[in-house]
This record gives sequence, C-alpha cells and structure tokens, in this order.
Amino acid sequence: MLSPYQDLLTALANHAGLEAPALLASEEIVVNDLPIGLQLSGEGEQAAMVLCSLLGPVPADRWPEVSRHLLLANHLWAGTGGATLGVMDDDNTVSLSLRRSLHELDVNQLSQLLVSFAEIGLTWQEFISQAHSSSFAPAWPEAVSGMFA
Repeated sequence: MLSPYQDLLTALANHAGLEAPALLASEEIVVNDLPIGLQLSGEGEQAAMVLCSLLGPVPADRWPEVSRHLLLANHLWAGTGGATLGVMDDDNTVSLSLRRSLHELDVNQLSQLLVSFAEIGLTWQEFISQAHSSSFAPAWPEAVSGMFA
C-alpha cells in the first residue's frame, strides 16, 4: 500500500504522462522549464507537500535592488501568492517554496498549483537574472491573485 503522498505523486505522473516510478524516485517535476522539487513533510494529519525551486543567484551588483523586491514580495505574500522567497547563505541563490496540507490536495489541485508555482518562479527568475539594474519590478502573474491562499 502506498502512502497518500506516493498515491498523489503516482496520480500526478499519470495525469502528466510521466513514468510514476521515475517521479517517485526523483521527487522532481519540470513545469514550463522550471524544475520543482516535491517533498513530504510531516505525517498523519500533519502531512504536507512542500514545493521548492531554485531560481538562481543574485548578482552582487544587484543585491540591494533584488533583496528589497524579495522582501516586498514576501510581505503578506503580496508577490508570491502565498509562497515564500528565500536566499541560500552560501551563494545568494534565491529559492521559492510553498507548503500545502497533503489532505487538501487532489491531482487536479496539485497540477494547477504546480503551474501557478512555475509561473511565479519563472517571473522571479527573469527578474533575478537581469544583467543590469533597472526600475523593472516583477509583473505579478495572475497566479499570484489568491492561487495559493
């Protein structure tokens, strides 16, 4: 018997036309060219699925601008749709993470969640990777408007 987490990943693989054993082994799916790690957190009624994607390092010369936008976006999840942006200490790589109760998800909800998560992640990835500082602020995708709430 599979766990609810494994059942959901198997259903996701079938829904997306992927090989279930491969998805169960890797716990990673690529949506619109953005790799998204999937992880089980907790157990029983506390079980949750965590989505995480690494968006790239912040160029040193853009650190003040990018970090300010990351903080603004995290404030009440205004620019993340309920996900959280973070920075890895070793190389200033930005991550996007989201945690949802496993018991609240079915395969259709998870599929929609992954697409919205990827859309937000790709928007931030584009902003972070800009070669030159500018007044550009990320244009929040429609997915931000309550998808993760």
